[in-house]
Amino acid sequence: MKNVAFGVIFLCSVVAARAVPPSDESILQMMNTLQLQTTLDQMVAQLDAGMKAGLKQSIQGKEMTPLQTAELGQLQTRVSATIKDELSFAKMKDIYLQVYRETFTQDEVKSINSFFSSPAGKAMTQKLPLATNKATPLLQSRMGPLIQKVKAMQQEFMNEQTKAK
Repeated sequence: MKNVAFGVIFLCSVVAARAVPPSDESILQMMNTLQLQTTLDQMVAQLDAGMKAGLKQSIQGKEMTPLQTAELGQLQTRVSATIKDELSFAKMKDIYLQVYRETFTQDEVKSINSFFSSPAGKAMTQKLPLATNKATPLLQSRMGPLIQKVKAMQQEFMNEQTKAK
């Protein structure tokens, strides 16, 4: 009986030790290894470009005075600065620390850091955005036919519903 109790206690202590929350230092290392700041900067640049395109599209075809054009430029500058400030790594870091602390164990963070510090992990970090960029237009080309199929299914469903009445 003593051996069983000892075994259960040992097993519980091993499980508890493996579920240790990660240290902030190891999470910061993981964020650095994963190049999170670069990813955030790219996301902010895309949001900024989308915002500028949206503003440009909203005024398309409208005549603007030089003063209105200048004011729009000032608005774009202020909005861009706000986006960059609010989504900066400095302001987002604590959110990621909290989420990663609640999501990963110390062992998982250690393993992630080990992998992404390896040549294969570094290659993945560097090449995954390129692979994603290459895949995006290919995936988008499949969306047209997929949307048509879904529309046909919806139409068929609507026709069946109309017949059933």
